[in-house]
Amino acid sequence: MEAGVKPIELGVGRQLLFDDHLIATSALERVFHQPKVHPATPVLKPETPIEMNGGYCPVACTFQDGAFFDPEDQLFKMTYHAGWFASTALATSKDGIHWDRPVLDVDGVTNRILPIGYPRMRDGAGFWLDTFARDRSERFKMMVYYRHGSHPSTPYTDYDFDGVKEQYAEVYTSPDAIHWTQRGRTGECGDNSNFYFNPFDGRWYYSLRVHADRGRQRSYVAHADFVEGRAWAREDRKNLVVPDEFDHANPSGELPSEIYNFDAVAYEGVMLGIYGMFRGPQNPDSFYRGLPKITDLEIGFSRDGLDWIRPNRGKPFLAPSQRPGQWDRGYLHATGGVCFVVGDELYFYVSGFSGHSPMLGTHAYAGGSVGLVTLRRDGFVSLHAKDAGEMTTKPIVFSGGHFFVNADCAAGRLRVAVLDEEGRAISGYGEEDCHAITVDKVTQSVTWKAGDLTAFAGRPLRFRFLLENAHLYSFWVSRSAAGQSGGYLAAGGPGYSGVIDE
Repeated sequence: MEAGVKPIELGVGRQLLFDDHLIATSALERVFHQPKVHPATPVLKPETPIEMNGGYCPVACTFQDGAFFDPEDQLFKMTYHAGWFASTALATSKDGIHWDRPVLDVDGVTNRILPIGYPRMRDGAGFWLDTFARDRSERFKMMVYYRHGSHPSTPYTDYDFDGVKEQYAEVYTSPDAIHWTQRGRTGECGDNSNFYFNPFDGRWYYSLRVHADRGRQRSYVAHADFVEGRAWAREDRKNLVVPDEFDHANPSGELPSEIYNFDAVAYEGVMLGIYGMFRGPQNPDSFYRGLPKITDLEIGFSRDGLDWIRPNRGKPFLAPSQRPGQWDRGYLHATGGVCFVVGDELYFYVSGFSGHSPMLGTHAYAGGSVGLVTLRRDGFVSLHAKDAGEMTTKPIVFSGGHFFVNADCAAGRLRVAVLDEEGRAISGYGEEDCHAITVDKVTQSVTWKAGDLTAFAGRPLRFRFLLENAHLYSFWVSRSAAGQSGGYLAAGGPGYSGVIDE
């Protein structure tokens, strides 16, 4: 081992392979994967009187908002924007595919959870299930951005918003996601601001839209207490994610890209982020043409919640269809909580706008619905060998003794050799001693003739992966023979008692 190089503490979670953090040498190809649209999409679309918005701008979609799995009643729960600039409502689901609108005692007639009524108009929002909350009255958290107007046509026909007198955000807490207590206004921020929790440093991050030289970007304020953290001053805001010269423009080249939205969540051992990348046109053109803006979704990762990378920058994780009449014609929005772990898949809820308005024909903010897209668990990126290739890790220190991979070897095989920190093979744990993996599984144990890795816990080791016509998505060392990673599960999922895989 090179002098001065310290072994890497493996830590919790499945180890994703989006960068070379754990890799010393590799002859494998890094392949980025995209999600698939579920055939039930859209899983939520405008139907009720509130959502139909009088026929002007029908909307039933997350405008950021949030979706989480509540292990207490085994329900998926989603807050969403019901009717453009109108109401905040709650939908629930037993399977994440079929969604219900429960009649709630807030008004005894609808599924709304916050007061509705002009002149206060809701804009973007954030929603979070805090499974770590010590106070049950704060188990659910929400942030909503409001505009106060003075004439009813403001949301539909007057882009300049001369009638908007005040804009601000408020935060709320709730024990049940139904009955909410207003906890005060936030500091200065832009529309579509939201928030998320970073369990690696135990702080709430307010993800705040600001405008700078390159247009929309994201700043942040972080605080250990969600409610106390809302009262920031302008000078408290720090840069979080910003666009730069490497962000491609829209296809016509007329506009540089901007960071329209940013959502994040803890997934396994890292923070997973979704960037809403604005590609144009700007608001006036979009509004007067009656067409939704174009926002792609890109994936990013961070090991500390502050330094973010987009390893597949410029190639959308998901892009709008731009096809007339389609639910995802444009204006894609990710959802707070980002994704769920559902069996062998990740569920992402993504909102899109068709632009169809029964009253106006077309409108930039009409036809908002929610689509479901799915991805293999850990399936953001894989290391691939078409014929044969290998990858060797840097020296790693771990606890536990059971080695697992997420790999597709159905048309080939994968073997793992255990090496000492200098790269020498350990007797009984060489590639010839490894029981080859020849299946496609998201949780597959790796074993050797000499046994498991319990005797090596705390000792620096390297692993050499040998792939033949196979994809490797992640690997980890577990304390359990069942393969629990101890990592984070984003917005949770069925079969788990919270948001940690344990």
